[in-house]
Amino acid sequence: MKSPLTLVKSLLAVAGVAALSAVSAAPACAFTFSNIAGGDTPGDAYVDSFTFDVFNDGPLVIFKINNLGDSRASNMFISKVLFDDNGYLSGPKVNEGNEGQVRFNGGPDNDQLPQGGNNFTTDFAFSRDTGAGNALGIQARESLGVSFVANYNSVMTALSDGTLKLGLHVQALPNGASDSYISSSSGNTQDTPEPLTMLAAGAAVGFGTMFKKQRAQAQKAE
Repeated sequence: MKSPLTLVKSLLAVAGVAALSAVSAAPACAFTFSNIAGGDTPGDAYVDSFTFDVFNDGPLVIFKINNLGDSRASNMFISKVLFDDNGYLSGPKVNEGNEGQVRFNGGPDNDQLPQGGNNFTTDFAFSRDTGAGNALGIQARESLGVSFVANYNSVMTALSDGTLKLGLHVQALPNGASDSYISSSSGNTQDTPEPLTMLAAGAAVGFGTMFKKQRAQAQKAE
């Protein structure tokens, strides 16, 4: 059985990991997309397949655009991601921590969101690389990362009140259709714990349980 001193050292180590994770883990919030009122409807049933997370990385804000997939439209992919900025973002970098074989290019652009409407004015546009056909778009269970120089708190406020919006163009829907979506601006944010934070918390619980068991065993042996 471990000595009390060894147990204390173990718990201190876990506390150190937890403290490190609290410093290094970037706050993240999850957002959803909405169908465009009065626009095309082929993709309306799949709107819940698309989300994006927003991470605070010091002077940078990172957007992670996700295609969660849907068995009813297994071939659909995101071909374009557009930002209606209104002055919150600058210095874009694309392909920041992508998941899957995703590859996009782009930057400042006024490319129009198909069936955009809703006063969506594009300031930044990113499109899939076309060298491999559709393969480099954001397929099911893949993600695209785009970073900007920005103030995280200002970005979160702007996303919540709709002064900063994201638009998606999705292709390869059933029957060869396509559709577009615009980010929702109300009731769609939630804190997302980082993996390292969750790992540290789990370890702390594990050590705490072990400490209680060993203490009980020691009391019985007395």
